[in-house]
Amino acid sequence: MTGANLAALTQNNLKRLLAYSSIAHVGYMLLGLIALASVDYPSPAFFDGFKGILLYLLVYTFMNLGAFAVVTSLRRREVIGDEIDDIAGLFSRAPIESILMLIFLLSLAGIPPLAGFYGKYFIFLSLIESGHYVLASLGVLYAVFGLYYYMRIANAIFMREAMDKTRLPLSAAMGFALGITAFGTVVIGILPEQFIQAVNHAVYWSLGIVKTSPIASLMR
Repeated sequence: MTGANLAALTQNNLKRLLAYSSIAHVGYMLLGLIALASVDYPSPAFFDGFKGILLYLLVYTFMNLGAFAVVTSLRRREVIGDEIDDIAGLFSRAPIESILMLIFLLSLAGIPPLAGFYGKYFIFLSLIESGHYVLASLGVLYAVFGLYYYMRIANAIFMREAMDKTRLPLSAAMGFALGITAFGTVVIGILPEQFIQAVNHAVYWSLGIVKTSPIASLMR
């Protein structure tokens, strides 16, 4: 988390910035693993850590695929998009993709009511419940770092002027892919309870398999 966030802070290459942020998000998930591994079953921290990891994987799939899909969409229409400067003023050329990119970036930063907030929430909750207050504080600090470098991208898209004013039409196939990822990012954030319940069932199902499988006796 430390190395990836510091690298992302100074990165001007858009794809590398998103790649470094992906490493940082893996670090957040590992925090949940630390929380559940440091307490005894069935303490609240154990379940919240487990739940946080599964929920984080679910929401991260939508929001990260969506962000990279926007970059891929631009690349296919000869907008290189390697540098943040390449997407300056993108809102005037591709307003739909610009708005969707903002949604994905805010979710990656963990801003409510988008899906990314709930992944971080349960991770941080499990850290507090397990007594890892320093790690929880660092996680929140790094989330602020993330908000800064994600907003650098948003600033280029919405606040800067485009050198080329040509509109960029969106293909039906790419629009469908972006719509699916945006739908998951927004709906999980606005209506999280059903997804949280599904993750709860997945946690109990996973624990049930571990307890009754031959792996359990081998681990003991």
